[in-house]
Amino acid sequence: MLGLGSGINKLSSAEAAAIAARSGGYLLDTYSGAAAAYSLRQLSSSYSGNAVKVRRASDNAEADIRFVNGEIDTTGLASHCGSSNGFVSAWYDQSSNSNDAMQTTAANQPKIYDGTTGVVTPGSNSNPAIDGDGNNYLRTAAISTEFANGYTYYAVVDEIGYNRFPFIYGENNESTSFSMHCVTTNSGTHRNGGVTTSPLQRGDRDGLIQSVFYDGSTNVDVFMSHENGTQNSGSNTVTALASTTGGNILTLFSSWSGGNPFQNVTGQLQELIIWPTDQSSNRTAIEDNINTFYSIY
Repeated sequence: MLGLGSGINKLSSAEAAAIAARSGGYLLDTYSGAAAAYSLRQLSSSYSGNAVKVRRASDNAEADIRFVNGEIDTTGLASHCGSSNGFVSAWYDQSSNSNDAMQTTAANQPKIYDGTTGVVTPGSNSNPAIDGDGNNYLRTAAISTEFANGYTYYAVVDEIGYNRFPFIYGENNESTSFSMHCVTTNSGTHRNGGVTTSPLQRGDRDGLIQSVFYDGSTNVDVFMSHENGTQNSGSNTVTALASTTGGNILTLFSSWSGGNPFQNVTGQLQELIIWPTDQSSNRTAIEDNINTFYSIY
């Protein structure tokens, strides 16, 4: 017998067509080759794994929560958690690389379910989200993907007021290696070998589809950065990213202090996808796919 939240997400052709019509299609079916892909919706028609692993706070029991009709199984999530809070111990990578984002320390796990109010949702839309309250983070093992020749990342996030450099994820040793920060009101932030461009600090930002593109060139405007389909103003240049193969440890719900990532980012994250290529030529189509599902702008 299959356990709660488990099972293979095998869809009939009719179900797949219905999901495609509603959600704009499976994003990774069209734009493949992602280094890592985390979402509470199903991003690939061939992905048969689960969405997240959730720990029930009342007794620390864990369950894998699957996708149903292309979206996280909120019924299964509620059944598992009941009147207890639920916290994410694993956010499964939907790319073919198995770069799952994990957290084994209970006190540092982000929240996905409230025992009183139910599934966590952001202020901008009604879809499920994972909540960073400033004390939690998820981290991958070292990723072997090479990013020096360009990259793209997209994030769907609601940010809550914060007094440092807010960003979605970073590498384990930012002062000497690869990391990518979230977009701000005028730029993104990219670090390599201690080189950085500083973003503006800002307060609450509800409903953001953020993107940053890097084409792998030396001393170029790497931040073809956008929020909700609009390119941010400002221009920043950095030295080209050195080879990073084998050294990239991604930290979600992390911020920067003294050259190292740490938790302390507050907000809700729904989707994060990283490609090891410059996808700026596909920007509009990717944004349309994401916005069709989340209805943010």
